[in-house]
Amino acid sequence: MFKKLSAGVIAMILFSQFSLAQEYYPLSDPCDPDKVFNRLPTAASDNKCVFKIAVNSQSFNAFPHEIFRYFNIKEITLQNDNLPSIPIDLCILKELEVLDLSNNNITAVPNTVGEMKKLRKLILRNNKISTLPTTLVNCKNLEVIDITGNPITYLPPELTNLASLTKLGYSGNEIKDPRVVFAIIRNAKNITHLDLSNCKLNYIPEDIKYLTHLKFLNISNNNFHFLPNEMGQLSSLETLIIDDENGGGNRLYDLPTSMSKLQNLRELHCVGQSFVNFPSSLTFLNRLSYLDISNNRIVEIPIEIGYMNALQTLNISNNLLTDVPKELANLRRLKQFEYEGNKFNDKTKAKIATLLMAKDKPSKKYKPKIATSRKDNF
Repeated sequence: MFKKLSAGVIAMILFSQFSLAQEYYPLSDPCDPDKVFNRLPTAASDNKCVFKIAVNSQSFNAFPHEIFRYFNIKEITLQNDNLPSIPIDLCILKELEVLDLSNNNITAVPNTVGEMKKLRKLILRNNKISTLPTTLVNCKNLEVIDITGNPITYLPPELTNLASLTKLGYSGNEIKDPRVVFAIIRNAKNITHLDLSNCKLNYIPEDIKYLTHLKFLNISNNNFHFLPNEMGQLSSLETLIIDDENGGGNRLYDLPTSMSKLQNLRELHCVGQSFVNFPSSLTFLNRLSYLDISNNRIVEIPIEIGYMNALQTLNISNNLLTDVPKELANLRRLKQFEYEGNKFNDKTKAKIATLLMAKDKPSKKYKPKIATSRKDNF
């Protein structure tokens, strides 16, 4: 009897512990929300556990309708799959947050995209799309639109109401009237990244001054000969690409003096412009760490370059320089200095080597003189 009673009590204790274990230590969810399927799952797969699909470089020739089985899917990436269109009933995937259909043959975006309320990223690079539907404004959570490399010449003004938009990739499209695009962008109060490269732009309208949250701006390979003074109002700007090694369309002769106000600017690409003088506004940028002004016509580097003590990378290659100032030794953080393609003789090259070695010595052993006529707040 005692043995039976003891066995019953033990059984009750074990059952109680098992119940507590079930309550406080539940079994983990068999679904893996981070798993990315690189091929379409088989019919035997648990459809509710498919959250991310990235199937690239397949000749589907039509949107794979198997995807409609995955009612919990959050991300669809179908790049380089020869897709001719986006199905109008894609909107039934109510959980979809990211849609990337880059490098296909898509000619239009259906109006039903406006019913995808959770959509955060719409990436349609390198297709054949001519415009976007007005219904896109209903995607209140949309943060990223990347329509790079499409023949888009018109954007509906309704897009001004995309308040959550932070990144717009418009590179490779043609803007007939820049004011129309900037009128749309100016109301996107939270936009931080803007790519307007290779858009055949002739000027930047003053409306750019409203993009006070902008951190990244690419305007390379357009037809600029000047930039507006309103550029100095982009107080959050960190990266500005006027032209890089892949550009070549712009031909600026100088930078506006207002750019001296860009105190958050850290990276500036000014390759292949028509600078004869080193832009004086740059010497005020004490956070600039990357500067590429190669392939210009600059004949002299000012002694004020010594104030640019945040520089880590400086490229002055392929200019018309014959000398460098000794204040170059003030750039104590400089790690990469490219200067080939100038008119430096052996004496100047030896001077550069000496200055670069001097910058690595403690400042008390090397104190180059800086002009005292300049007054600023460094």
